[in-house]
Amino acid sequence: MELLGFGAGGWGWSFLSGLVVTLEVAILALPLGLFLGLMIALGRRSKSRLLRIASIGYASAFQAIPELLTIFAIYHGCSQLIQLLMSQLDVQTAWTVPGVGAGSFALSLVFAAYSSEIWLGALAGIGRGQYEAALSLGLPGIASLRNVILPQAFRLALPGLGNLWIILLKDTALVSLISVSDFMRQVNLAVAATHRYFVLYLFACLGYIVLTKISEFGLERLNLRTSRHLVRTA
Repeated sequence: MELLGFGAGGWGWSFLSGLVVTLEVAILALPLGLFLGLMIALGRRSKSRLLRIASIGYASAFQAIPELLTIFAIYHGCSQLIQLLMSQLDVQTAWTVPGVGAGSFALSLVFAAYSSEIWLGALAGIGRGQYEAALSLGLPGIASLRNVILPQAFRLALPGLGNLWIILLKDTALVSLISVSDFMRQVNLAVAATHRYFVLYLFACLGYIVLTKISEFGLERLNLRTSRHLVRTA
């Protein structure tokens, strides 16, 4: 327990700061991933053939590419691109893309590809009568989507999106490979310093289990709240 403690020689504060960074990466990736996923789903339902092809192509590409490769491409590729642009302006700099930002953005792109499938299924699950009712009320397309369709689609999509959130939490461990001081990187640093492999990796497993269980509890409460208006029949 001294190894995991917060006193001298303990790694407790390092692990706690790593957990904060892990949550930061996941929380930063979530809203952009949800929004892009919704846009892709709407694009796949569009009447425009070009928009449908582009949306399907995006989802297929990011579902096929490993998450780690996406993270490396964003982190190293964008850093190199910025340095190239700076060199064209005769500005000498070694500035690189922040690891937290690059990791969050890369994971949001992957999250969007998978969440688009869930949004697509949720939108398909809304009856045509809902669209006709919004039209009969004189609501324009954006207002109809925001006030009538999306609230219902979100309730239908929530279980699937919740599963993706848990997957996203676990995928944040990949950002440790671009030197982000997340929970997994702090554990690896502790292992390298102490060689206590079994204890520390077991502790890492327990840490992710705790994050998952807390998320499951929160998602369950959110699901109950979004479904509170539904009438249960025998």
